[in-house]
Amino acid sequence: MFFKRKETKEKEKEEALAELRALPRPAADLATPEGAILCLEDALRRRDIEAAVACKDFEVEGALLLMESAPDNVSDPESVKLAAQTLELGYRKEVSGNWPNMEGVESFFVDCQPGFEDLSIVVVTEINLLADGELSRTNMLVAKRNDKWRVIHPVSDE
Repeated sequence: MFFKRKETKEKEKEEALAELRALPRPAADLATPEGAILCLEDALRRRDIEAAVACKDFEVEGALLLMESAPDNVSDPESVKLAAQTLELGYRKEVSGNWPNMEGVESFFVDCQPGFEDLSIVVVTEINLLADGELSRTNMLVAKRNDKWRVIHPVSDE
């Protein structure tokens, strides 16, 4: 009985992977939210911190952080700039000290929803097939400014 369930589960996983692999593949560029995520993943795969930083929007992330922690400072450009600089420095240190293992990871994008009504921010749902065969799901905030999409950070399902 155990083996039958395992076989069924493996078959379901293979069918799900076939469906994911049949989805259109976005270009790895900053023209779409999904493309921005692919650019970031490629930079991480190459361990190129400058390219990874170029795929992120720390100013929008800083403004979002201030909206939560110090809403009175969101309209102050200096506060946003300082928050962005702090976030960027933290990101550089964290990533450079602990590069994620992106080898063999396949990315699939299954949904894109508005994140905030008044802003060009979306939540992209990404499914990753990891090198060990496991599937993981991430919801990523991505923002559009100056006609380019850049990654903000992952968000929870809640």
